[in-house]
Amino acid sequence: MTDIAVVQTPAPTRAEVAAANPLVQSGARWFWWIAGLSLVNTVLFHSGSNTNFVIGLGITGLSDAIFADSKAIGFVVDAAVLGFFFLMGLKARQGQLWAFIVGVVVYALDALLYVRFAEWMPVGFHALAIFFIVRGAMALRSSLAEASVG
Repeated sequence: MTDIAVVQTPAPTRAEVAAANPLVQSGARWFWWIAGLSLVNTVLFHSGSNTNFVIGLGITGLSDAIFADSKAIGFVVDAAVLGFFFLMGLKARQGQLWAFIVGVVVYALDALLYVRFAEWMPVGFHALAIFFIVRGAMALRSSLAEASVG
C-alpha cells in the first residue's frame, strides 16, 4: 500500500474571486467612471463651460451651483462625494458586495435629482450605469457562492 499525500489548496479570497471575473471588474469600474466624469464636470463648470457629461453626478453639479460664491465649500462637498464613489469602486473591485449595493443606492438617489429637474438624458445614463453595476454585483455574488467564500 502506498501513501498518497493530499494537498489542499486554500479557498480563494474575495479579492481573488472578484479579480477573476471580468463582469465584477467592469461593474466596479463604473464607480470610477462616475467619479472621474463628475470631476471633469466640476472643472468644466468652474471654468465657465456649459458642457458636461450626462453620466456625472447631479449632487456635484448642484453643489457647484449652490456654492458658486463659496468655492471652497463646494470643492469640499465635491471631494467627499467623489471620494465616496472612488472608494465604492475600490471596495467593489476587492469583492465587497456591500460596496456595489451602497454605491447603487446612492447613485439611484442621485438620479432622483435629475428626475426632479426633468433632465431625462442623465436619468437614462444613470439607469444604464446602474444596470452594469448591478450586473457586476450579481456576478460577484454568483462567483462567491461557487467558490464558497463567505
